[in-house]
Amino acid sequence: MKFLNGIVSHSRVGDQKHAFDYGYKSLLVEDIFDFETNLFKSISSRFFWYDKNFTDCSQSIINEFQTFLKMHQINVDDVQVNLLRTPNIFFLRSFNPVCFWFLLHNDQCIYLVPEVKNTFYEDQTYFVHNAGNPLQSDQWLEVRKKMYVSPFAEKSGFYKFRVSLNPFKIRINQFNPKKKAEIVTNIRGEFQTIGAFQKPQMYLRLLISSRLVLFRIHLQALFLWLKKFKVFAHEGDGYADKGS
Repeated sequence: MKFLNGIVSHSRVGDQKHAFDYGYKSLLVEDIFDFETNLFKSISSRFFWYDKNFTDCSQSIINEFQTFLKMHQINVDDVQVNLLRTPNIFFLRSFNPVCFWFLLHNDQCIYLVPEVKNTFYEDQTYFVHNAGNPLQSDQWLEVRKKMYVSPFAEKSGFYKFRVSLNPFKIRINQFNPKKKAEIVTNIRGEFQTIGAFQKPQMYLRLLISSRLVLFRIHLQALFLWLKKFKVFAHEGDGYADKGS
């Protein structure tokens, strides 16, 4: 398990401009699934915890990984599943607007799955891969946007992802349904091994970071509203496609 000391940069690139940066603290949980026993590995701590199987979409993601590995004839002995997700701290649940699943083959990322949750607590997963080949740091991969994540963006559109594990950086470009660029997001940082004397400081930084997530979301929404960005209604269902 490694601590991510990172930064998120977020900017609107359309006719109206808005940008902000903030610190991002999270944990990378490594090798969390055993493909032989078909079970998730448990993590116990007096200070933090994860829900059963880590996330709401974990089983469907693992099922997708298993189908993918079989399709591309990749030996499960050579793969590893890692998860970047802020844990629940003490008795407090952490809200993760996005967490990232990584499927590694011989230490190279061959599959990225961002699992997105909006403030209506609706979930969506996006499957990003290159047909069994390692994802390259200069390679853009496109997926359809299928869920409402902000009142200042449409439910549908497109994402383009680019990922590097060393140095760690995920870039996400968001486009509207007409493929006009709207938002550029960069998540970058350094993974740090957690020593015994560093744990109290790490837990405190994780706790502070997790408590600020929803506050930052609503604060930036207020700024966008004050700048008179166009508002798109949720309309009681955040999914662009019914049944997604």
